[in-house]
Amino acid sequence: MRKSPIKVIALSIAAVSFLAACGSDSDSSSEEVTVDSAVEVTDDTAATEETAPEADTSKGEIPDGGVEVTFSGDVAGWAGKSVGIANLAPVPGAERWSKPLQACIEANGGKVDFQDVGGDATKLPALLEGWAVAKVDAVFNIGIDMTGQDSLITKFNEANTPVVIWGAGNPAGVVALDANQEEDGRIIGRYLIEQLGGEGDVVLVNAQNPALQSREAGLKEVLSTSNIELTVVGEAAGFSAEAAQKSVETALQANPDVKAVVGGFGSLGVGAATAVTAAKSEAIVVSMNGDPEEYAAIREGGAFTATVADGHEFGGEAACQIAAGMIAGEAAPGTAGESILTTSVLVTADNVPAEGSSEGTARKFYQLP
Repeated sequence: MRKSPIKVIALSIAAVSFLAACGSDSDSSSEEVTVDSAVEVTDDTAATEETAPEADTSKGEIPDGGVEVTFSGDVAGWAGKSVGIANLAPVPGAERWSKPLQACIEANGGKVDFQDVGGDATKLPALLEGWAVAKVDAVFNIGIDMTGQDSLITKFNEANTPVVIWGAGNPAGVVALDANQEEDGRIIGRYLIEQLGGEGDVVLVNAQNPALQSREAGLKEVLSTSNIELTVVGEAAGFSAEAAQKSVETALQANPDVKAVVGGFGSLGVGAATAVTAAKSEAIVVSMNGDPEEYAAIREGGAFTATVADGHEFGGEAACQIAAGMIAGEAAPGTAGESILTTSVLVTADNVPAEGSSEGTARKFYQLP
């Protein structure tokens, strides 16, 4: 197959941090079976080669080369403890992590100071400073970039206060959890190749954000092995469904033969589906995140056919357990300085959760070499 030409139409550069991402897969290993030199090779005796099957990351498996990380903290230890939780914004992409975390701590007798910055990352330093003065027992951060907070992180480390984050970078001194955003892009790419027979025009509507750019990279990697031509559209800070709808409407006017539209984020996929329906296009729509609005769109049975659920809820529960263990004197899990990633699941009409439910496949946690 030839590599597809990747065309970038419009995506300006801006700094909007939402979910940090990293990760690449190592190739699956192969083992050659040889015949001992003392054994005569006949028609009935031959050397064979066996190759281990690749992990199916669309079903919650760890990518090849990943090393599983497990946790053993006792959440009952939260009784009488106090914590601070910094939440990026009141949106599913953040609250699907922070709310299960908060529920876990409070259910086990802990006290939570939950602070939503409403998308204003400049509020984070004051929150961290206040929690350092208050001597909270643990600090959590969902989605607010930790760049430049080294001195405050050091204060928490010196006080043996765990700092556990999701999608907020990976500075020294924290336990960084995240989804493998590149792998999410690969999962959607493989799905599209299967659905489209490996050819056709596809549009990706995206915004400028580390996580979404990582998803885009994984998608491009997989589609480059096919005859699919990818066009990227979107606004730098266009995370809303309305912004995505406008971008996709323009793309469909320019090319009515588009076979699929990819939303780099949940709301972008929903906006894309609205544009596809309005244009009476036969294109399918897919996205990545696993938010309730995506599941609702899949259940409607229209253009929106699939998303990747990347395990925020399980990440929040894991953060509760990790910090509890560290407060009790356990070492931070995994290899220091490396992000701990969650596995993801491809969601279609065959396995879409019922209304009010999240995707329930148990997630595994791992680190990449």
